[in-house]
Amino acid sequence: MLMKENYRWRIIALLFLVTTINYVDRQALSFVMTDEGFKKTLLGLAPDTLLTDEHLKLFRIQMGLIDSAFKAAYAIGFLVVGWLIDRIGTKKGFAVGIAVWSVASIASAFVSTVGQFKLVRALLGLGESANFPSAIKAISEWFPKAERSTATGILNAGSNMGVIVTALLIPVLVQQYGWRVSFLVSAVLGVLMFVLWWASYARPEEKRTLTPAEYAYISQDQSDDAPTGETNRLSWKELLRYRQTWVFIFGKIFADPVWFFYLTWLPDFLSTNSLLDHKLDLKNFGLTFLIIYVASDLGSIFFGWMATRLIRYGWSENRARKLTLLTCALAITPVYLTSSMHSFTLMVTLLALAMAAHQGWSTNVFAMAATLFPSNSVAMATGLGSFFGGITSMGVAAATGYIVALFGYRPMFIFASCSYLIGLLVIHVVLPVLKPVKLPADQPNEAALPI
Repeated sequence: MLMKENYRWRIIALLFLVTTINYVDRQALSFVMTDEGFKKTLLGLAPDTLLTDEHLKLFRIQMGLIDSAFKAAYAIGFLVVGWLIDRIGTKKGFAVGIAVWSVASIASAFVSTVGQFKLVRALLGLGESANFPSAIKAISEWFPKAERSTATGILNAGSNMGVIVTALLIPVLVQQYGWRVSFLVSAVLGVLMFVLWWASYARPEEKRTLTPAEYAYISQDQSDDAPTGETNRLSWKELLRYRQTWVFIFGKIFADPVWFFYLTWLPDFLSTNSLLDHKLDLKNFGLTFLIIYVASDLGSIFFGWMATRLIRYGWSENRARKLTLLTCALAITPVYLTSSMHSFTLMVTLLALAMAAHQGWSTNVFAMAATLFPSNSVAMATGLGSFFGGITSMGVAAATGYIVALFGYRPMFIFASCSYLIGLLVIHVVLPVLKPVKLPADQPNEAALPI
């Protein structure tokens, strides 16, 4: 067996860090939106105005529309960056994304109206859409197939770490310096990340410090992918012919809206839920979100490890992935109880379990993309699937503000509890056996759909 070095794990550490900063930039608003001063600014009210229930209902509706603008651009961005990254490379493509989202974070500190926030959040979504297509492509470049699930789990944990950092940092900044400063600080982190990324990332064949043994280990099954030449790269239309693409699309459609609901609305839910025996505010978000998102991190890594371990024990990827997805879906089901609970501790426990299981689901869906598609089309396939997930999330986000304002949070938690089981059923019907795409030049693929 080849002697393995560990440089590839430095790459996953870099991707983890970029993803963490990505989520700090996007998550700042979900904590800022609990600040009364921000609410009054967004509603155009004087600082000494007393907020009424009608004001809060209008604020939630407006926040739903702002969040929807972010997700619309986020979804469209996936199509653009997936195409871009597969053509100009992971390093340049991701650098463009980091630059765009950092500019949007800076602009967020200087806007005051709903319309302006829609514009800057749309720009933020456009830039941040580069994160996962770039990162999944980097994993396909740097890791053999047997390790991609574990690597994706670590990468995915960066999103949770981003929320933890945000929960610990942003409320303090808002209280001490105002909500505008919090956006500026998150922007500085993005700029620093741009410099670090540009100085650090390269493909394995370009890294002189990579040992021959590790390079051989990384590239041992790269030949299983389709040839990497320009003429063999799949187009969007060609990708849509394959059931593998639709499996990834459905994996995103049934999970992304739920995850974005948690990210955007959980601080508001925890600070306004009158049933709870304990409520949160800007002074004490940190510990609760630390617990929830550390659990999410552990779920991301554990369920990625679980699938990898099952495959190494001799299970087929189909059996290992689907059992792991089923386990995740079942663990999420009890989250519907949270909206009617009085016990703060039990509610946090169920939320932590649901979000850990979501991250396990997400890890395995992204890992499937890294193994089902040719390496020169991974970013494009990831972008295409994430586009559909983003479009669905956009619609759910626009509806959430109205639903929460009129009916409370219960309908959203019921939706969250059953979405994954439905998604797994659809995935299994679409592709009963998971297997990589084989291009027509190699052999016919039974998973291709008639067009």
